Amino acid sequence: MKSLKQKTVSGVKWEIVNKVLQKVISVVSFAVLARILEPSSFGLFALAFVAIDGLNLVRSFGLDSALIQRKESVQEASDTTFFLVLASGIVIFFICQVIAPYVGIFFKNREVAPVMRALGAIFLLNSISKVPSALLAKQMEYKKIAFVGLCGSVTNSVLAIGFALISPTVWSLVWAYVIKQLVITVISWRMAGYRLKWSFEWKAARELFRFGKFMLGLGFLWYLSVNLDDIVIGKMLGTVMVGYFAVSNNVANFINTHFTQLVSGVMFPAYARIQDDAEALHRVYLKTIKFISILSIPFSIGLIFLSEEFVYTLYGSKWQPIVRLVRLYGFVQLIAPIKACSTPVFMAKGRPDYSFNLTLCGLLIRIPLLVILLKQFGLIGSVISELIVVVLFAPINLELAKKIVHFQYAQLFGQLSASLWSGAAMAGSIILLKEFLPIASPAQADYHLLKLLILGGTGVLTYFGTYYLLDRKSVVEAKQLVFNLKDNPYAPCVKMIPGAKSDPYEKGRVIDDHNS
Repeated sequence: MKSLKQKTVSGVKWEIVNKVLQKVISVVSFAVLARILEPSSFGLFALAFVAIDGLNLVRSFGLDSALIQRKESVQEASDTTFFLVLASGIVIFFICQVIAPYVGIFFKNREVAPVMRALGAIFLLNSISKVPSALLAKQMEYKKIAFVGLCGSVTNSVLAIGFALISPTVWSLVWAYVIKQLVITVISWRMAGYRLKWSFEWKAARELFRFGKFMLGLGFLWYLSVNLDDIVIGKMLGTVMVGYFAVSNNVANFINTHFTQLVSGVMFPAYARIQDDAEALHRVYLKTIKFISILSIPFSIGLIFLSEEFVYTLYGSKWQPIVRLVRLYGFVQLIAPIKACSTPVFMAKGRPDYSFNLTLCGLLIRIPLLVILLKQFGLIGSVISELIVVVLFAPINLELAKKIVHFQYAQLFGQLSASLWSGAAMAGSIILLKEFLPIASPAQADYHLLKLLILGGTGVLTYFGTYYLLDRKSVVEAKQLVFNLKDNPYAPCVKMIPGAKSDPYEKGRVIDDHNS
C-alpha cells in the first residue's frame, strides 16, 4: 500500500502531466481557433459563462469538498450527496432557461441568451458526475483523474476546431464544450467504480452542510473574483474588450490555473489526512511553497519580458492589445501562486472561513478600484486593480497560514531564496540578450518565434543553471521524487512508532526525519 507521501507525489506528477498536456492541447487548438473565429465570438462565450459560473455555485453547495474532508461513513455521505447535488442540478438547469433573456438584456447583447440556454445542459451532466469525481480525489486516484481530464480536453479541442471549420461562430465553442462534459461524466463513473445505493441520511446531510456552507459562500466569492472583470468590462467596454481580456487572462494565469490549483487540489486531501499532525503540516507546507516557486517565478519573469514575442507567435498581430496586459500580469503571478498555497491548509483544518473572509475583503476593495481604474486607464486598469489587491492581502494570508502551520518568516524566505536569485539572473540574461540580439522585430510570427526561442531558451537555462548552483540538494530531491529513483541520498526517511504495522500515514503514526 502506498504511503500518503507516495500518493501525494504521484498525484502531483499525474496532475502536472494532465495539466501540461491539456494546456498544450488548449494552446494549439486556440492558436487555430483564433485564426478562424473573431474576438467577439470568444467574448460572447465568456459573457455566457459569467452567468453559467454564477449558477454553478449552488450546484453542489460545497458538499463535494465536505465529502473529501470527511473521515467516516463515507458511503452513506456519498449517496446522500449524490441525491442532493442531482436535485440542485435539475433545478438550476430550469433556472438557467428562465433567466437567460435577462442576462442578455443586462449585457445589452441578446445573443447571450441562446448560448446560455444551451450551456445549461452542463448542470445536468456535472451533477451526475460530481460524487464520482469527488471520490476519485478523496482516494487520490490522480492517474484516473488525469485520464478523465485529457479525454475531455481532446474531445473539446477536436470538436471545437471541426465545428468552427464548418460554421465559424460561437456555437462551435458551445457544442464542443457540452459534449466534453458528457464525455467526462461517462468516464468519471467508469473510473470511480462508484455504486449508488438508494438511501438518504439526514444526519450525514446536516454534517456535510455544516462544512459545505462556508465552501458555498467561498465559491460565490471566488465566482465574483473570477468573473468580476468580465462583468464590469462587458458592461463598460463591450464584448470585444471582454474577448481580449479573456485571452490575456488565460495566458497569464497558466501557472495559477494549471499548476498551483492542481497542487492545491492534491494537497487538500493530503493535508486532511495529516490535519492533526502539526509538525507534518509545517514541513509539507514549506516544501510545497518551495516547489511551486521553482516554476511560478521563471514563468512570471517570462510574462514580464517576453509577452510581445509570446502573443505575436501564438495568436498573431490582431491580438497586439493584450501584450501590455500579459506583461503586467507577470507581476501578479510573482505573488499569487505562493499566496494560494494557504487555501488547502485552511480547508483541511476546517477553517474555510479564513479564505472566505480574505476573499470577501479583497472584493470589497477591488470592485470600486476596478471601476475607477477602467475609466482612467482602460483595459489595463483591470490588471492594475488585481495587482493592488494581491499585494495588500498576501501578508494577511501568510499571517493566517502562520497561525495554523507555525512557521517563521525566515524559514519561508529561506525556501524562496534560490528561486528569487535565479529569477533575477534569468531577467538579467534576457535583458542583456535583447539589447544585443541582431534580429529585427516586425509584426511577423516568424521573427517573434525566433526571438521567443532564443530569449526564452537562454532565460530558462540561466534560471535552472543558477538554481542548481544555489540549491543542488533540492534539484536532486525533485529529480528523485519525479522518477522514483531508489538511491536518493536526500530521500525522506519515514519511521514508524513501534506497534504501527501498516501504512503509517493511514494510522496517523509517522515521524518523517526531514522532507515530506
